[in-house]
Amino acid sequence: MAKKAEKRTAGEPAVNTGSGNFAIVTDSASDITREIALKYNISIVPIYIHLDGKEFRDGIDIDSNRIYELQQKEKAIFSTSAPSPHDFIEVYKRLLKKHKKIFSIHISSNLSAVIKSALIARDLLDAGERIEIFDSLSGTMGTGLMVIAAARAAGKGYSFQKILRILSFLRENIRLYGTIDTLKYLRRSGRVPAITSFISRLLLIKLLLGINNGVVGMIGISFTRYGSLLEITRRVIRDFRKERWVMVSVIHTLGFGQSREILKKLQVPLNIVYSTVTKCTPAVGAHTGPGLIGIIVSKLDREIADLFV
Repeated sequence: MAKKAEKRTAGEPAVNTGSGNFAIVTDSASDITREIALKYNISIVPIYIHLDGKEFRDGIDIDSNRIYELQQKEKAIFSTSAPSPHDFIEVYKRLLKKHKKIFSIHISSNLSAVIKSALIARDLLDAGERIEIFDSLSGTMGTGLMVIAAARAAGKGYSFQKILRILSFLRENIRLYGTIDTLKYLRRSGRVPAITSFISRLLLIKLLLGINNGVVGMIGISFTRYGSLLEITRRVIRDFRKERWVMVSVIHTLGFGQSREILKKLQVPLNIVYSTVTKCTPAVGAHTGPGLIGIIVSKLDREIADLFV
């Protein structure tokens, strides 16, 4: 039976204050909530959001609802930038005092320069093998589910190689099925080709989106918003109903009610051992705009399923 859905609440990034062999670090584009970060001792390095020459730290200086309100009412265009190497150095130095190694798990290197900053920070610290930087080849809760699994495994005393195997398994098997009201924000950010956005506007269709090898792409079309939500739900059930265990996160920008209904529809046909409904961070919403609904799902093997039972 699925566990109670967890919702994202804006707030300062949690600091990993626990002790143990491994610390877990991620960036704010992973959509790890403050509550989950505190529960599992996950450190979050905020991405920067830019508007009209001002810079905000994601989840700290600006609320996601405010971003979506500005996008809807004032047609505001936001941009984002990766944390600096210095931002990572501050977190890494603190954690290396208490932990033997760090797993630093981040948004796809094909979508952001976050990984690049983390690598530079590791080199400047001359930390070598003490910091494992892991490219999720995903984003939002695709990365977040990997982070949560790694944190749970670290908390249970799993070895470095076991945690790395879990991360690699999830990276290979996590899938995203999503839809948004408009592609204009993704097009302006360069996340999808301009021709894709043009076709969507010309034909008045809703594109179904996925991530392949860390790149956002089209996986289908629908002619209505309602139809697009039905289709992504249908595809998830079709692709995962035969799996013994799955984990699911339904992500949204100003669509909590619809996301909750989708999760309910998934709970009967799928054996969900862990689930969340998550409001996307502004670092994601700045590129998608209001109206994103996505289902992030992965099959699990017994070892990973046991982490959530």
